[in-house]
Amino acid sequence: MTIMKVKEKTVELIELFYDLIYVYAISKMTLLIEEPEKGVISPMAFLRYLVFSFVILQAWLYLTNYVNRYGRWKWYEYALTAVNMIAAVYMANTISEEWEHMAKAFNLAMLVMLLCVAAMYLIQVLLKEQDSGAAKNSLTILTVDCLLYLAAFIASVHGTIALVLWLDTVAVLVGAFLPFFIRGKFDISIISFPHLAERFELLTIITFGESIVGITGFFDTKQFSVIPIGIFAMILSLFGSYVVQLHSLCNHHRVERSLRLMFSHYFIVISINLITVDLKLFQSQNANHAFVAGMIIAALLLFYVSIFSDSIYYKEGFSFNKKDSFISLTLMLLGGLPLILLRDSVSAYLIGVLIITGSNFAMLLLKKMKGQKKVTNK
Repeated sequence: MTIMKVKEKTVELIELFYDLIYVYAISKMTLLIEEPEKGVISPMAFLRYLVFSFVILQAWLYLTNYVNRYGRWKWYEYALTAVNMIAAVYMANTISEEWEHMAKAFNLAMLVMLLCVAAMYLIQVLLKEQDSGAAKNSLTILTVDCLLYLAAFIASVHGTIALVLWLDTVAVLVGAFLPFFIRGKFDISIISFPHLAERFELLTIITFGESIVGITGFFDTKQFSVIPIGIFAMILSLFGSYVVQLHSLCNHHRVERSLRLMFSHYFIVISINLITVDLKLFQSQNANHAFVAGMIIAALLLFYVSIFSDSIYYKEGFSFNKKDSFISLTLMLLGGLPLILLRDSVSAYLIGVLIITGSNFAMLLLKKMKGQKKVTNK
């Protein structure tokens, strides 16, 4: 049996710059759901938020995957990435509560962004300097997506906004599921799992940074309170859980297609944003506190299910079993009780979320320490 060599790849500074633009776009997505209608977020507003969150994350992933597999930062890659980033800034600035008026610019920007990545894959297919199997697969998927965004752009020109939303939704589904059907033959060793894991970690860390910015309104310099300290502790324990689970317990030094890592991070980023929005909603006098309590529980559940799904990447000597799942679910129920029963109380809200986040962090930290002890004793 031949053991594939793990492909190592350095994250370049331009990739970090690229990430900042997309985190700006992701942070603007919360504008679509920050203002409740009759105390709650309407289903249509929430659906729109989810669709365009996936659209933005997929656009980020398309270029990230290209760089991971083929990127050598030739002059044409710098040029096309620059155009991609300019279009990304335009796209981010179209995101608002009055998105219907910006749909044309949004879909045109998305089309330009994806055409830039498609052009890079086409160059790889024509050059044939590296294994081009994956490039052909990605080019096929991107072609379908580009046609969908072109159709959405044309529909937005004619003012059929409902059709635009559905076309963008189909584009998300195509990007998510078409890779399972168009596999083709390509050398899996062209994928650098360590590089991809680091890129996702950086994107998530920056998203946590945006979350910190989002909670700064709680820190009143004129009146000291323990509430903002508790909220910061909650964000810190979420960050700690992510770092221990994805960075400390998982083995990044592997040859893997990494589809689960990609999908899980879609939901990790979305859940962090939803938690930030929920904290802002709790401050709002117009918000329905029963809805706010339900939303924070759902967002936290999504976060933990997403990070725990990556337990398949654990290092040797570590495992996540049914007992761990039961403990985490029990902690979720215990923390959810004060959130639901005393939903109008700030203290109960804070105690509930700290039970969930602090206890899960402690569980993962203990798992790390026990696993390290086992490895040391071998």
